[in-house]
Amino acid sequence: MAFPSERRRTRRYRCYGPIDFRIRGWSLRKGKILNLCLNGCLIQPRLATDCVAGDVLDLRFEVKQMSFRAQCVVRSVHPSGALGVEILDLSERNRLQLGVLLAELEASIPAEEEKARSR
Repeated sequence: MAFPSERRRTRRYRCYGPIDFRIRGWSLRKGKILNLCLNGCLIQPRLATDCVAGDVLDLRFEVKQMSFRAQCVVRSVHPSGALGVEILDLSERNRLQLGVLLAELEASIPAEEEKARSR
């Protein structure tokens, strides 16, 4: 499902998959990805972190058997502990693959949700 009412440059889609990330280059954390767009994603670490907006992290995530590595910056920390991150650095190949993945996620939205979203 996309979230069109938000102030994002590109649409984001719900998705699920494992993540791992390093904060400040050393602290390995695990969790899951909750949603994704071309410019960022929402991740839920398994354990609480001390992340704050502006922290840079190295993120690896997997969705639909496609794996990505990116350098990201934390833009928001939710009360639930979820982190909204912006993708800063992603290889050209991974950016193309991410576009393909997002097209697949777009195509998987049921027609009823698409109609409701356009209202």
